[in-house]
Amino acid sequence: MEQLTVTERDLRRMLDVVDHQRWGGAGQEFPREVLRALRELIPADDITFQVSRPHDRVFIGLEELSTLPPEDEEDGWDDLFWKLYWRHKTCSRPQRTGDHESVWMLSDYLSVRQLVNSEEGLWDRMHGVRSEIAVPFPEHDGEDRRMLLFRTDGPGFSERERLMLQLLRPHLVEIRRDLERRRAGIPDLTSRQWELLRLVAAGHSNTQIARRLFVAEGTVRKHLENIYERLGVNSRTAAVATAFPVADTA
Repeated sequence: MEQLTVTERDLRRMLDVVDHQRWGGAGQEFPREVLRALRELIPADDITFQVSRPHDRVFIGLEELSTLPPEDEEDGWDDLFWKLYWRHKTCSRPQRTGDHESVWMLSDYLSVRQLVNSEEGLWDRMHGVRSEIAVPFPEHDGEDRRMLLFRTDGPGFSERERLMLQLLRPHLVEIRRDLERRRAGIPDLTSRQWELLRLVAAGHSNTQIARRLFVAEGTVRKHLENIYERLGVNSRTAAVATAFPVADTA
């Protein structure tokens, strides 16, 4: 079994991926600067963030960073993709299992030989994909969000790379949420304020929040006052409604 280790250098590079200064992305489905930093950490020929509605068999959004030459889309490709998507668990894993948290790899289901010879590998063969790893994002209102990394040659993705993506996943999810909040016109809050506001949304009292965060109750009240000021509201209910207009589950 491969020994799973993450070095100090890996951790520094992972921090670089989630550096707030990279959280741009205006007009993008996912900040391309983050995708570039991720590709430096985990080499891939193609990194794609996609949003789709699988039950409606339609793509909603796509952000791609690729070194591969563009391909001409042929008639019937969408129909073929969605047919393969629902027929085989390598694509529809989140819908089949309800697991929108675990990073998975193509090799979890198909060996290289099976990829070459099976119908399940047809789409990847058509696009020259040899190895694939997927990072699922929380589902919202029937929308599937995921990040996909592809390699066309060389070694497949390793368990160590899976571990790094699993560790990065909560931060990548937060980057997408931040993008959605900014699209909705929600003012920026500090990470501590978001943490406190999520506890408010979960129904916790000031006393309970103070105990969970190991701070004085007066500190919680002061944080709430600052949150109200930033959001332009004057109550807990209004703050939660303003801060979470989109799904906020991990």
